[in-house]
Amino acid sequence: MLTGLLFTLLAYVASADQCIGKSNGVYEVGCRSYVVCHNQRGVIHNCPDPPATNTVFNSRTKTCDQPSNVPAPCGEWRDCTGKTDKRYPDLFNNCKSYYTCHGGVYFGHNFCSPGVVFDESMQNCNWPQNVAPPCGTWGTGRRRR
Repeated sequence: MLTGLLFTLLAYVASADQCIGKSNGVYEVGCRSYVVCHNQRGVIHNCPDPPATNTVFNSRTKTCDQPSNVPAPCGEWRDCTGKTDKRYPDLFNNCKSYYTCHGGVYFGHNFCSPGVVFDESMQNCNWPQNVAPPCGTWGTGRRRR
């Protein structure tokens, strides 16, 4: 129940401003969700869309799809069984994205804004000089701010 409530709350917060300044259409929110914008208002949809299971958003088809049909990072499914509830960096993507595990459930990949990387210790995206390796350069001669 908590997982469903968390997902609903995140969807509400995300839909509040996802469509401001955008044309009508379908836009990726994260690898497991997308927003349908109409007249600057949005409705969040989450993958999987029944009856499919374990699907991710395919930005080419604008639908939920099997991970094998979607390029990385979204097509890279993660097993969250036994993992601590938190966000994890996508090391193969130079930490420009991350994925979330909660209650053993994989909640998909999300992207950092251009120029920043995922900071696992802070659980958010941050400037590379403020993030410890392997995602950033902090401690390699540069000071953390």
